[in-house]
Formats: sequence, C-alpha cells, structure tokens
Amino acid sequence: MRVCMLIISLLATAALGKRVELNWKITYVQANPDGENKRQVIGVNGKWPPPVIEVDQDDVLVINAFNKLDEATSLHAHGFHQRGTPYYDGAMGVSECGIPPNGNFTYELNAAQTGTYWLHSHYKGQYSDGLRTPLIVHAQREHYKYDHDMVVMLEGWYHRESRDVGEQLLSTSQSVREAPFRPYMLVNSRGGSDLRHTTLHFEPGKTYRLRLLNVAATGMVRFGIEQHSMRVIEVDGVDTEPKEVNSMQLSVGQRVSVLVTAKNSTKANYAYHADIFTDIQAGVDRAVLPFTSIIEYAQGAPLRNATSDEDSTVDWNFFEDIDLVPIDRQPAPGVHKWVPLEVRTSIFDDRREHLAFNNRTYESPLVPTLTTALTTGYQAFYPDAYGFKSNPIILDPMTDIEVAMFNNDPNSHPFHLHGHNFFIIHRGTIDNDPTKYRASGQYPVRRDTITIPPKEFAIVRFTADNPGAWLLHCHMIWHGEQGLMATFIESPYQIQNNTRLPQSVKDNCVSMGIPLSGNSMGRDGIDLPDEPRGPFPLTGL
Repeated sequence: MRVCMLIISLLATAALGKRVELNWKITYVQANPDGENKRQVIGVNGKWPPPVIEVDQDDVLVINAFNKLDEATSLHAHGFHQRGTPYYDGAMGVSECGIPPNGNFTYELNAAQTGTYWLHSHYKGQYSDGLRTPLIVHAQREHYKYDHDMVVMLEGWYHRESRDVGEQLLSTSQSVREAPFRPYMLVNSRGGSDLRHTTLHFEPGKTYRLRLLNVAATGMVRFGIEQHSMRVIEVDGVDTEPKEVNSMQLSVGQRVSVLVTAKNSTKANYAYHADIFTDIQAGVDRAVLPFTSIIEYAQGAPLRNATSDEDSTVDWNFFEDIDLVPIDRQPAPGVHKWVPLEVRTSIFDDRREHLAFNNRTYESPLVPTLTTALTTGYQAFYPDAYGFKSNPIILDPMTDIEVAMFNNDPNSHPFHLHGHNFFIIHRGTIDNDPTKYRASGQYPVRRDTITIPPKEFAIVRFTADNPGAWLLHCHMIWHGEQGLMATFIESPYQIQNNTRLPQSVKDNCVSMGIPLSGNSMGRDGIDLPDEPRGPFPLTGL
C-alpha cells in the first residue's frame, strides 16, 4: 500500500512540473554586438545578452529580479496569459508599479502554455537596450518530430539608446522627428559583416525546428533560406497544421516555428535572408534593409545565393496567417460586445506626433489599473475610474468580444494582446477591395500578435474568461510610448473576489510613492476633477 501511495505521489509531482528558479541582477553593461558600435546596454548578472530560458510544460519559472538600474523596470513574459496571476504580467502602470531602483521583485510564472515566447522589460523602450530573451516552453508531447531545436532570435538593433530615440520621436520639431535613423540586424544577439557570428549550422538530412522570434523595437523581418522550403507548425505558442512556405514575415513580437529538412549533401552552403522592413517614422521613406548570412553544411563549401530577386527561391509575399488551422481546433466565439478601434497618427495640440486609438492617446495612470479594479468597489465598473488616457474598456465575465482594428496609417502595426490569444476572423482593406478580403475557415487560427498593413483592417475575437487588466498595444516599442495602447479591464467583480496582490507588489508601490488604492489618480471612486485629458489631435477629429 505504501509503495502504491509513493508511486501516486511521484506521478503527481511529475505532472505538476518542477520549480525553475533564476536570480537576475539587472544592470548596465557595455556591448558591441555587431562590431560597429559599442554602447551601454541592459544585461543580467553583469553579462549581455541575457541567457535563453528553457522550461518544460507545467514548470513554475521563478525569477528573482534585482533592479540595479537608475530607473524603474519590469519583466513581461510575452504570450503568457497569467491566468490567476495577473499581477505577474509585468506591464508597468497596468499590473504593477514596477521595480524601483535598488528594489526587487519575484515573478512566479506558470508554464501552462507551450511553444515559443520571450521575456522582456515592459517599461518605456528598455527592451530595445537589450533586456529581452527567448523563453521556450517544451511540450510534454510534441505534435511533430524533428532532430534539432534551434532558436533564431531576429532583431533590428539600434546604435542609440532607447531614451535618445524616444525623445527624438516625441520632439516638437518636425525636422528632429523625421531625421532618419536605422536598425542593424542581429541574429541571436550577434551581427555585423563577419558572417561567422550569424552562421547557422546544418547537418545533412536532419530536420530542424527553427524558432523564429522578432524581438526588435521596430520593423518587420522577412526570413527565408535559398533553395530550402519551410513548414509552419506554430505561431505565437499555438501549434498548427503544417503549411509550406519559402519565406516568413514576422512583425515585432511575433514568433513562428518552421520545420526545415536539410539537404543530403555537404557540397554547398546556402544563403539565408533576414531583411528588415523599416516602418516607423512618418515622413521618412520606408525601406528594405537587406541582411544575408549562411546556412553552413561544410566549412569552405561554395555558397549558393541568388544574384537578383528574380533568381531567388525566396519570395516576399505577405504571409497569410489567417489560412492556418490550429491542431487544437476550436470554433470562433460569437459576438456579445463589439469594440471598434481606429488607428491614426497625427500632430496633437502639444505639437508632438502621437498615435492613438479613436483619437485618444494613451498615458499610464498613476495607480496601476489592476489596483484600481481591486480597490474601488462597484465603481470599478465605471471606465472613468481608470482615467481617460488609459483608454479603458470594461468587459463583463465570459462575454465574447469582437475587436475591429482599422489601420488608417501609412505604416503597418503589430498589435499584441496581453492575457489572451485571439481568433483571427477577417482581414481586408479599408476601401473594401474585394480582391484583398480574407475570411477564416471554420476553425480560425489563434495568436497573440497580429500584423495590420497600411490602410487595412483586421477583426479578431476572444472570450473574456481571464479576469485581470490587459493591454492591447502596438508592439513597435516607440509607438507605445507615443500612445498606441488601450486597456481591457476584464471582470472587475471577479478580480475583487479572487485576486490578492502579493505584498511585494504593494511594497514597490510604496517605495515609488504610488497610492495603494483608488482611481487612476489615487482618489476615491470617480473623483477626477482636475484629471488631464489631453493632448488632442489637431487633425483627424
């Protein structure tokens, strides 16, 4: 009997997963990842880049974060839904006050989901200074067989610090705002003209799972390998039926796993492309910044590369993620609440260029949104309690939400939703061009980050089954700073009944002089008589 109980206990422990604990001292260090510009970056434990994190399904990832920067910071597990633990989402001003300088905080992240994710700062532009790393959750049972698992982290890297770029883009001077600046491609945190640093090694006949991640501050990346096809098997942590492609476009924040079967010969090496499509500044021409490196089968073997776009086996057609079918087939939810969001960029009455949903540009509240939901009683159901500039949208429990995003900008935008995956239902153009309208099938693909090209729209749906405060925002990092964010406050009553903030969340708020209760300004209820509600756009009203 005791033996049986011991076996049952061991099986239960295995099913629950293990506890993986990391100590991260977040510090400034110097780095020169492309050999062309040494600058200050944000590292971990005195080193850069931060280490790749790999855990197994149902593990608990514990990160003891110690902030040794001269400003606040936070950590967001991009793509983790944080069910039951919304205070660990890491979004400053939404789920927490942040980690103050010389402060600390422990994140306990349940690895209930599987697939490809990443961990990054969620304060201003910090992750573009290097505070980001892949976060891989290995499934207990994989749907596909492959020989090697390879992380390919793609990043448009800037030679300037994020604060400097942010100040430029929010300048009141048009000439300053539109002064061009460019990113440089890094592959797994290395770049430059010495291709030995960015070479990927293949063995003949082996099948590789390439986990592609775009962790850039801005810019779509287009990836492909000459004379090799790829099979898509995962997007944003959702396993899919295979779809063969010869190129892949990833916007900021997106992740895609592809299977690539290597050639059976070592007689040649092959070029791979990781081109950056710049797409951020109004008034500055968009451009493709090509980057080519090597898939190496044998050192010194001749390189097979295209001499022109016409000769290339890699096309740059837009990847139609709406055509994918998840392995876990689920019908789309219905529609109980419709949320239209119109995207525009314009000059506001503070003479700065802002981006906005429905002409309302986001600014973080003093009191985190989750704290307001927890502490304002029945008034938590009033959007005004969360502040005009937090773009608050209240969701009732278990309602089916349809979000229609209309991109009136000349730039693409990658929109990321915290706390959920959404079903992609429709895509099309704002001028209703019938040749460009796309609809999902019976079982739509689900993901957490969607690309909406210029002058196009996308309609997505999700069910409000995860009480918390969740951002929807453009993941081009400075577009967030310029205001392209909204906040879903999901099931305030359930938040109040089922959520208890860890004491360390409250301690950090006290250290930063932030109230522990009240509306967005730290007052009772909807008492916001002198709340600043601007700026407002000079055009586009």
